[in-house]
Amino acid sequence: MANALFKKIFWKLPISQSFKNRIYQKRFKRILDREKIYDEQGNITITNDSKLINEYVKYVFGLYGKKSDQYSPYVKHKKIDTDIHLVAYYLTQFHQNMYNDEWWGKGTTEWNNVNQAVPQFVGHYQPRKPGELGYYDLKSKNTFVRQIELAQNYGIEAFCYYYYWFDNGERLLDYPLNLFLENKDLDMKFFYCWANENWTRRFSGTNDDILMKITSTVDNYQQFIESVISDMKDERYYRINGKPVLSVYLPSSIPEPEKVLSYWREKAISELKIDLYIIAVQERDITFNWMKVGFDAESEFQPKQIYMNCKNITKKVNPIRSDFAGVVYDYADAVKEKGYISTINQKKKVFPAVMPMWDNTARRNFRGSVYHGSTPELYREWLSDIVGRMKKREEFEDKLIFINAWNEWGEGAYIEPDDFYGYAYLEATYQALNDKK
Repeated sequence: MANALFKKIFWKLPISQSFKNRIYQKRFKRILDREKIYDEQGNITITNDSKLINEYVKYVFGLYGKKSDQYSPYVKHKKIDTDIHLVAYYLTQFHQNMYNDEWWGKGTTEWNNVNQAVPQFVGHYQPRKPGELGYYDLKSKNTFVRQIELAQNYGIEAFCYYYYWFDNGERLLDYPLNLFLENKDLDMKFFYCWANENWTRRFSGTNDDILMKITSTVDNYQQFIESVISDMKDERYYRINGKPVLSVYLPSSIPEPEKVLSYWREKAISELKIDLYIIAVQERDITFNWMKVGFDAESEFQPKQIYMNCKNITKKVNPIRSDFAGVVYDYADAVKEKGYISTINQKKKVFPAVMPMWDNTARRNFRGSVYHGSTPELYREWLSDIVGRMKKREEFEDKLIFINAWNEWGEGAYIEPDDFYGYAYLEATYQALNDKK
């Protein structure tokens, strides 16, 4: 509790957001270094609890071919008539590219993280195995075709593609985006979320071992808009009141945001003949009102908003590794106790977000964060409640709800069909949108 209070006080201090972020990153690096408690040979320390080891072994062997009691087959649905618009974040990492080949090894994609995950405790849902779509390659148009069919069948109206732009106009993971843009028959609404952070060897938010950099200058941030203006001319690009939507993942990293956003808007009006609709993604522990510096609205990004209101059950799950350094939260507690309503009732425009699951141990191994106990039923309960609340809100020009995510397999946050649940999370999405509130 003391640590949580310290964080709240720290983020309210009257110093710049960029300076706060630098301090936070250094603190995170120290935590990671402190967690390196395994020896130089990488030997793993297993618990000496023979009963727990026996239970773990039985659990792992019992996973073979197992299906959930909530497993759902594919069901063809009719389109729902609603003013609620569901948008799912979409990761383009699932394809071979020269950068991944150079940095991580030939042929490396996000699937390399996904398929090597292991359960950290009895009942831990790992590894995650894809269902119908398999370990797909986003260089294939057929993958896009089926993803769009599935998304639209189950009520997803748009994909919010993560967009990776760096110094000197370098773009990363853009092959799938170019494929999508070139094929106009891929009839799916979309817009971009600029992931404006350095690309590093660590998936940790620190700047260690930078592979691709974003220099935090006004000129550099202004130049970013040049790379996306032409894509906004696409008829499929999502608009609010006619304005192309652009989301920014780390608004606190923008130097002189009023100046940068003003330049973006001027550029859009000059080339598109209309202004932009710019959304600031809320950052963890930062409560700044981004609309005061020129954003049109904010959006949640789960689990950044719920982690403070979610029960920590790390000590209850009995990890098999005695050096387990991750954290395990209770997903059911977050839903049942409505720990997600901290921003939904604020007067400023904050588009709400939900997450079907979250578990980044595929990336972080025994140092990951797990929201344990997610089920399609719980996810439906959460999304259904948010849908009902949004229907009553009148201040939004467009009633968007963000889902994190369509295909974040490495973070255990996806609604695509998998081997264990089938189409259950997609079915829960459709039913939540159709629930009467």
